[in-house]
Amino acid sequence: MDGKFVHKDFSVDFDLFNRGDDIIVRFFDKSREHEANRIVDLVLVDPGYGYICLKFKGDDSALLSGFLDSDVFLSDESIAAAIAFVQNLSSLTRHCYTPYHIRKFKTTGYIEYNGEY
Repeated sequence: MDGKFVHKDFSVDFDLFNRGDDIIVRFFDKSREHEANRIVDLVLVDPGYGYICLKFKGDDSALLSGFLDSDVFLSDESIAAAIAFVQNLSSLTRHCYTPYHIRKFKTTGYIEYNGEY
């Protein structure tokens, strides 16, 4: 499943991945994704803006964790909205105790292979 996460005047694309009841949501900019026919030499792979993982631990508890780019998710309010968005993707969270920890990050460097160097 994919779509758009919107909060007030802020929006990003998302992909949803499931494994049983567990969910991972990847936030990114779809316009920066490569089409399959463009994956040749000099491919600059965009890692996106972060992930949130919702993992169920029994019938009455779940853990929500992840990391989000603080240059994109500028406010704690936008991060709280992303947390609520992920929790609302599953009806199982309505009756679960769900503590969370979302790490805000800033890019400090990277390693890559892009076909050229």
